[in-house]
Amino acid sequence: ETWSLPVYAVATRSYSVGLATGDDLVIIRPRIANALNIHDGDQVDFTFEEIGETFAFKVKVRNDGIPPCDVLIHDFFHLNLAKCVETYSEGECIEMISGQTFSTQMQEMWAGMKIVEKKGPARLFFDGASRNNPKGPTGYGFHIVRGTYSINADELIRGYGYCGMNRSNNEIEYEGLIDGLTWATRLDLKTLDINGDSKLIIKQINGEYSVKNPRLKALLYKVQELLQKNCDLKCNFQYMPREENNIADSLANQAIDLRKNLTTCNWPNINNLMAVTHDY
Repeated sequence: ETWSLPVYAVATRSYSVGLATGDDLVIIRPRIANALNIHDGDQVDFTFEEIGETFAFKVKVRNDGIPPCDVLIHDFFHLNLAKCVETYSEGECIEMISGQTFSTQMQEMWAGMKIVEKKGPARLFFDGASRNNPKGPTGYGFHIVRGTYSINADELIRGYGYCGMNRSNNEIEYEGLIDGLTWATRLDLKTLDINGDSKLIIKQINGEYSVKNPRLKALLYKVQELLQKNCDLKCNFQYMPREENNIADSLANQAIDLRKNLTTCNWPNINNLMAVTHDY
């Protein structure tokens, strides 16, 4: 019997997903397994409709350790299916060993499967660019590094985003902060130092300046909402000179030049940060 099912696909192995799933790479919920007469350890054919390829996977039947979906595949690299993956704001583009490529929608990086002990600290740098402000193309950039002191520390995540035409530089600064903060909150950090070269944005967030522009008010609300949802993360907003924020600035201009959105995760550094250690 053939069924068409949505699959929660994790292209690259993350530490917290691995904590929940262990060595099980393909998991099916019991209700689906029972309906299809699938048993623990069976080889099951999976056809990816977008690329027309079929793969046989050994499956684990279990209810625990997977998000609210019927099938979890974690992950493509350990299953020897993928050659490389690119992460964008909309999702991931996976290149298979066969050369075929297909896209998956953006999913929570840690899948919400298991609470991992809080780690940290880290530092977020963000910037925005509006050429011919506010009449030209716009883009933002951000990068997150481990620790609190050096801009050249181990990088965890970097990203940039194209934001279209005719938006002010202040709006795009906020967009960069929101995207960077969204990714930072997925790292189970204890503390996060947030640095930008816009005194206006930093002072508005710290409550030193009022916000009258309705567009900036809406963006400030998004920042406040993220902070409230992650109230156990201690955030410290700091102004930094523009010349010290050159990486985020370069990424913002790259977004404009390429007219695209891209986020890159340094998985070895992330997994080192997320690793849980125990004293015996």
